Amino acid sequence: MRYALGIDGGASSGKWAVLDEEGRLVARGRTAPLVGHLFDEKVKAQTLAALDGLLREGRSFAPMAVVAGVAGLDAGTKEAQQLGAYIQQALGLPENRVLVLNDMELVYRAHFAPGEGIVVYAGTGSVAYSIVQDGTVYRAGGHGFLIGDEGAGFWIGKTALRQVLRWRDMGLDAASYPLARHLYRALGGCDWPHIRAQVYGGGRQAVAGLAPAVGRAALEGDQAATQILLQAGRALADLALTLRQRLGPLPVVLCGGALQVSPLIEQGAREMLELTVQHASSAEAAARMAWALFRSGI
Repeated sequence: MRYALGIDGGASSGKWAVLDEEGRLVARGRTAPLVGHLFDEKVKAQTLAALDGLLREGRSFAPMAVVAGVAGLDAGTKEAQQLGAYIQQALGLPENRVLVLNDMELVYRAHFAPGEGIVVYAGTGSVAYSIVQDGTVYRAGGHGFLIGDEGAGFWIGKTALRQVLRWRDMGLDAASYPLARHLYRALGGCDWPHIRAQVYGGGRQAVAGLAPAVGRAALEGDQAATQILLQAGRALADLALTLRQRLGPLPVVLCGGALQVSPLIEQGAREMLELTVQHASSAEAAARMAWALFRSGI
């Protein structure tokens, strides 16, 4: 039996799937984050370490081809070529059996064929994405946490933390609010030096990791948390509406790990447009693409 390996690399975690020739899932797993910001030496080292662990598990299947979608990276770039060469060497595959591309192409193809719709993805970051029939990519958002990523995990955590710190600056008893209590618990402390160390030491993942605390506060009726989550959904819907202005009224799928924080995110998005929430496996979509890559080179 022959196998193909698909890799879905994200800022929160990496996922992989192995499919046999009949398209049956035979193995899958998770690894540490895989991101394409290889110009940052620390991120590069972390990504390669996570990739090494993943490839050790995948190597036991001797895959015939590999497709990897990696966050913050585009097909054909120097960084994509570097990761492709790394995978080729690790698995002993020829160049035409490995393809590295943007993770959003996997997300899109897991839900739609080209020209069929728009995907809005909300994980640590956010983006609306569509591939038209001639292969052209259209996107809105996806500009990273320093510029955008509205509505996603980092934005939710950052917005909630700003609210709590504002309450403190105003001289209010922040701990009397469920939102503050849940954030303090998630951070492991409530004084500013501790918060600063946790946030600036942990970076993007640390702030995005606060999002579930916002969901828990909303469950207790905290109005600030509720409004943050509703606004997150509206911001995600706005990304889809931005693409619709260019592509027309295509169907919209909303997906991504941030949606697990609270149903209020979906509720906020539905205030602005009709959509479907789905969570198809991007790693399995990558493995199907790997089989197509192998067969095209036979």
